[in-house]
Amino acid sequence: MRNWIRINFLLVVLCVAPINLIAQTSWTIEQEQIVATIDRLSATTAPDGNGADDYGMLLDEAFSRWTVGSDLVSYKRDWVDGIRDWFDDGWRVSERKTDYVAIDIVDNFAFTRRNVSETYLGPDGDSSTSKAAVAEVWKKSGNSWLLLVANVHPITD
Repeated sequence: MRNWIRINFLLVVLCVAPINLIAQTSWTIEQEQIVATIDRLSATTAPDGNGADDYGMLLDEAFSRWTVGSDLVSYKRDWVDGIRDWFDDGWRVSERKTDYVAIDIVDNFAFTRRNVSETYLGPDGDSSTSKAAVAEVWKKSGNSWLLLVANVHPITD
C-alpha cells in the first residue's frame, strides 16, 4: 500500500512540476534502457514478433492498463490473454511511430510520456490505424525495467 501511495504522489508531483515545453532530445543511460525496453515490447506485436508470452515478460506482475474514458482497467493476465487472442487471430502492428515527450526517473520508477501512431494489419489484409497519448510507469526490477501502469488517451483526427 505504501508503494502505491508513493507512486500516486510521484505522479501528482510530475504532473504539476514544471516540464519542458519541447520534447526531450537526449537521454541518460537509464532513459535509453527504458526506450530499448519499449522497443522490445513493441517488437513482440510486429509481423515477425514473438507474441503474447514475450510481451507478458516485460510487464510487472501488478501491471494495469486503462484507456482514458473507459470504465475498464485491464490487469496483466487478462491483457496478455487479449494480446494472445489478437495475435492468434492474425493481427500485427505493421507500422509504429513513437514521439517521446519525456522520461522522468525517480528512484526505481520511470514515468514516460509519449505519442504513438500505429497501423494494424489483419489476417485478410485489412488495416486500421490508431493514435494515442500514452503515460506509463515503469518499475526497475534488478537490471531491467518492467511496465507497471499504462494509461492510454486515444487521439482522434
